[in-house]
Amino acid sequence: MNEGSKLKVFTCDLLIDGVGDTPIENGMVAVEDSRLIYAGPARTEVLGRYGDAEVRNLKGMTIMPGMIDVHVHLSLDGSPAYLQRMLNETPALCAIKAVNKVRRIVDSGFTTIRTLGDPGQIDIAVKQAIEAGEITGPRLLASGRAITMTGGHGDVFPPHVSIEGMGRIVDGPDEARKAAREQLKVGADNIKVMATGGGMSPGPGTVAQLTIEEMQAAVEEAEKWGKTTAAHAIGRDGIVNALKAGVRTIEHGTFLDEEGIELLLRKKAYLVPTLAAFKTIKYGKEGGVPEYTLEKVRYFATAHYANLKKAIQAGVKVVTGTDAGTPFNYHGESAYELECLVANGLSPMQAIHAATSVAAEALKLQHTGSLASGKDADLIAVEGDPLKDIRLLQDHRRIKMVLKAGKTLKDIL
Repeated sequence: MNEGSKLKVFTCDLLIDGVGDTPIENGMVAVEDSRLIYAGPARTEVLGRYGDAEVRNLKGMTIMPGMIDVHVHLSLDGSPAYLQRMLNETPALCAIKAVNKVRRIVDSGFTTIRTLGDPGQIDIAVKQAIEAGEITGPRLLASGRAITMTGGHGDVFPPHVSIEGMGRIVDGPDEARKAAREQLKVGADNIKVMATGGGMSPGPGTVAQLTIEEMQAAVEEAEKWGKTTAAHAIGRDGIVNALKAGVRTIEHGTFLDEEGIELLLRKKAYLVPTLAAFKTIKYGKEGGVPEYTLEKVRYFATAHYANLKKAIQAGVKVVTGTDAGTPFNYHGESAYELECLVANGLSPMQAIHAATSVAAEALKLQHTGSLASGKDADLIAVEGDPLKDIRLLQDHRRIKMVLKAGKTLKDIL
């Protein structure tokens, strides 16, 4: 222990480290400043090493890694009238509103998020404010604007409307390369490309859009900077094209087929099924969702569950991402995705891994996602056992404590 450092020790009924298949009963974690220095069984001799530490016994609690949502939109708020909000709200107002969104995300036990498309550098500004200590929020990996083609997913405004949308429009590899460079220049951690149409934009939802060459140019620029890439990909051809272009995570992956599964495995890429986004169907037209969106999302759902189960059975690495901000898909409700993953073939422990260590691996974050000596102390204390009922993680009142890099962001013990 370094002189002047702060040491905290927590004991708990159950410890889930984010990588092991079996939880540790009567577990313990020790935190020195921002790092974990121990995570394992709470043995007497181990406790003796930290005699000067503050020790808290979290009776009836599970300690596990802080969770990760790899697909969030901070410029959206779950409203069905998303196009109207994009027109009426300035990027400055969106950024101010995002302050409460990131607080809710932390309150729900998520200590890391990745944004996947916001206009006006909203997500980058929020990230900078969090890192400067101006606001409370999770670790944030930002993408800036998503790269799309003329008339593609994300190019939602008519020609006479000149405001900046979440899509950066390109046509051709050179323009795609420039667009990626623009996002990287202003601080993007990830580059997102639109490989197909989508539910929230007019036009065909499953057809391929950006070409392999266009996406490849963006991927090359991201990799030069050591950054990750993601592709919005609903249809089969777009999924295959994105994987051939070298994209790291496939978002949605709705009409995934055998070739797509084989490419995911061979390329060591990740699938982010965003099952929470299907909340749109539940509320329907009565909730104000545009009819064209409902028609497409219902069609997407017909194939998605069966294809996801095939991917899981084949060993594809699945990651939690919610598409938070889309209609009725609110920030702070990301743990619902784990329930959906369990309903579609993952065990509760596998779903927790998808939200912790596997998600960190997909984002190339080596310092978070699991509880081990040397890792950042990103952890949560949950009342009860989420392995017996994964839905416990959706109850903010049961998320009793949240630490991010050793700093307590929530404590209602």
